[in-house]
Amino acid sequence: MITHQKPYHPGIHIADQCLDWMPTDTKEHFDNLMQNSAHREYFQNMGWDKPGAITYNLNSEGFRCDEFDDLPCVVALGCSYTMGIGLPVECLWPSLVGQALNLKVFNLAWGGYSADSCFRLARYWLPKLNAKVVCMLAPPQARIELVLAEKCQDSDIFKADTFMPQSQSKYFNPADVYLNTWFMQEENHLINKEKNIFAVQQMSTNAGAKFCSVDTDTTMTRSREDIGYARDHMHGGPKIHREIASTMLLQYEQNQTNISPQ
Repeated sequence: MITHQKPYHPGIHIADQCLDWMPTDTKEHFDNLMQNSAHREYFQNMGWDKPGAITYNLNSEGFRCDEFDDLPCVVALGCSYTMGIGLPVECLWPSLVGQALNLKVFNLAWGGYSADSCFRLARYWLPKLNAKVVCMLAPPQARIELVLAEKCQDSDIFKADTFMPQSQSKYFNPADVYLNTWFMQEENHLINKEKNIFAVQQMSTNAGAKFCSVDTDTTMTRSREDIGYARDHMHGGPKIHREIASTMLLQYEQNQTNISPQ
């Protein structure tokens, strides 16, 4: 049996903390938005204008959820849309799915993640959690993750970084022929995402869990009127999270999966 090393994710550096702000949901950005009357009214209506209205409680593994245990659960995979940047945890689609199914929620998402990241986290954690449902909000397809040769300080865990066309990562080399060729062909993005979704689906089946999937590229790219917005004015608001939760729950009831971009 192959055993995998515990996977890196940025949250391990701030595990066991409760934070008031996260990139891109910063106090400076919030204060600037509050100068606009429309945003100020929106935040007031949502109750987000008060201190402590949105917090990021990270467990000992650095994920925005309760401590892991062996109780039946929903495992959520995705990027910042699933982690819930700029939103209270109770508004997030994983929370809504868990509430509807009366299951705990273990949210393995992190900002900037790719479909590769979802696979890497699921490969390690699904065999260790008692997942009854695995829900994946597939991250934007123009992202690819590379596990680096660099290790975390005082650890044997290798770091990983997500590359995307607008990446400013210190590891990104614009002269790299492979990266530039890969990014130049959009079909590579799509194939990479679909392979990871298929793989997570199979791992979910192996774990005895139902699998549900929604595509970020079509869901989160609609107008603000359609999806609302979070406190950072970048991510979708509670409105789209309710819609995603409904779609996931419908798939759960039908025991079907949506593995292709819509």
